[in-house]
Amino acid sequence: MHRAELFRTREDDRFKLTPEARDALRDLCQSAQSAGWVSPLPYNLTVSHSHRFVWFRVAKVATRTIRGHLSDHGVPLDMDHAMRVRYPTALFADYFKFGFVRDPLERFVSAWSDKVVNLNYYRFDEATHARMQRIEEFAAWVAGHDLAAVPGTDQHLALQSRLIDLSQVHFVGRLEHFDRDFAQVCERIGAPTVPAVAQNQSAPRGIPRPEVSAELRDLVRTLYRRDYQIFGY
Repeated sequence: MHRAELFRTREDDRFKLTPEARDALRDLCQSAQSAGWVSPLPYNLTVSHSHRFVWFRVAKVATRTIRGHLSDHGVPLDMDHAMRVRYPTALFADYFKFGFVRDPLERFVSAWSDKVVNLNYYRFDEATHARMQRIEEFAAWVAGHDLAAVPGTDQHLALQSRLIDLSQVHFVGRLEHFDRDFAQVCERIGAPTVPAVAQNQSAPRGIPRPEVSAELRDLVRTLYRRDYQIFGY
């Protein structure tokens, strides 16, 4: 049986598993899937073997702040920024597993501000990009995607409840009281509990936050109904 410590990302590319980890995971998927040793769905993972934790990263929910705090305080990240990875649940059975979520409407506005207004991350043509400056138009576009499909849907838009393995997670913190919840995580994993320094605040450059119209609220509530139900927002 492979050991948990084999699962690492490459030193020269924190987004990719080492060849040894990739081969071991393929072997596990082939031989042990029916036994429930490997998660049936892939996740975006950060893992520390020395501190024995698995962090289910949820885009637009303090990911850079959390990673920055761990890095600043010398917490080794053996799987640093693995993307869409099925992981060996049995090998990580005694690791502390956590994730963070936020109000789906606030997360959606943040994604729109950063990825549409600031960056044109989705590479809309000029006319479409101009139309997407109205956030309700962007929400209508997002409605054409399966937000539970990972991979398949951009991580900034995917359901938060799909980005966390709810069958395995021990603690789900909330951005709305981040300092308190992250302090609990740090205490549990043996990291300093000093307040984390916020990073990557994605307010649109020179553009005020949009008014939350009834149309937008209804669209987001429909898109993220599952998140509202599971996390109680």
